[in-house]
Amino acid sequence: MSAAGSEGRAAEHPAPDLGPTLPSWALRVAFALVAVPLAVTTAPSGPWPALAVVLTGIAVVVPRWRVAWALIAVLAFSTLLEPGTLTPRLLALIAAVHLLHVLAAWMLVLPPSARFQPAVLLPSLRRFVLIQLPVQVAAVVLLLVARPAAAPWLALVSGVAIIGLVGLLAALLLARPRD
Repeated sequence: MSAAGSEGRAAEHPAPDLGPTLPSWALRVAFALVAVPLAVTTAPSGPWPALAVVLTGIAVVVPRWRVAWALIAVLAFSTLLEPGTLTPRLLALIAAVHLLHVLAAWMLVLPPSARFQPAVLLPSLRRFVLIQLPVQVAAVVLLLVARPAAAPWLALVSGVAIIGLVGLLAALLLARPRD
């Protein structure tokens, strides 16, 4: 085939106009903009805020290591270490770690050099809202009815959930790639 023939085809079928797009590295910036303030405000003093910021940096630079989910576990676990964790701050933590999960999932599938249409995020945003509405209502009810003496079971349930998350991540990371 001649070069002139391929040029004629290119003129017949121009590249489609995708409309406005964003660089996918913007998702990584959004992840950091959610994670760093969350690490500084929700993690108690000690090594937890610094560890969360380091995990944020690793999650942004190398998403395939799935460090974002370790960060989510650190934020949840470190918050439970403080006395009186059943506070309105818990509502923000629940929504923020869910948002971190969604952003981390998108960071896994979009390389930083790619571009995407913002409309592709709408189904994820819709699911985020549909999940957060009942969860936030349940958290508010828990905040209203829980007494400080009745909350130790929550730490136990959270600990079991974190162990399950670590087991799931270990299984994913240690699994052999499928051919």
